[in-house]
Amino acid sequence: MKKKLLVFTGSPRRDSNSAILAVEAARAARKAGASVEVINLSRLRVNPCRACDRCRDRGPGQCVQKDDMKKIYPRLQQAEAIILAHPVYWFTINAQTKLFIDRWYAFGADEYRCFKDKKVGLILTYADQDVFSSGGVNALRAYQDIFSYLGAEISGMVYATSAGPGQVKKNKTALKEAYNLGRELVS
Repeated sequence: MKKKLLVFTGSPRRDSNSAILAVEAARAARKAGASVEVINLSRLRVNPCRACDRCRDRGPGQCVQKDDMKKIYPRLQQAEAIILAHPVYWFTINAQTKLFIDRWYAFGADEYRCFKDKKVGLILTYADQDVFSSGGVNALRAYQDIFSYLGAEISGMVYATSAGPGQVKKNKTALKEAYNLGRELVS
């Protein structure tokens, strides 16, 4: 059976640097025989969590809101691995991606079992010189806490300085790291 990898991109730019790296990871995973779906979060209608706790009564992934998360919940449950790729905005996880993660609360009715033992890859891009001055380190630290709590394994991280749109295409090291990440997540 093919492994299922979900790749979520969180940039509002169509050909963003983080999306370019995510597509490279997806290409490697497909080449390794995986079933891969790339989903751009900024193209979805995802409402904020209402903290109503109704999902706790309804069951995992059964939020009362009628938005695009309805289609995403079953996919998250079925995937063996996920990649979150996004730019660093204001020194941490960007809004599109954080809104998406907040809606994972709907899996809490089953104590987040759907995330247990999943492999996770992270791809971050930023305009500053390094992961520390950009605030990317804050996003990485948040992900360490999030995935530790969920029981998922962060299998790899790729981060790169890329200020202008499409600039990461010139960064051969980051492209190779993204490719390797995609391959490793499905092996």
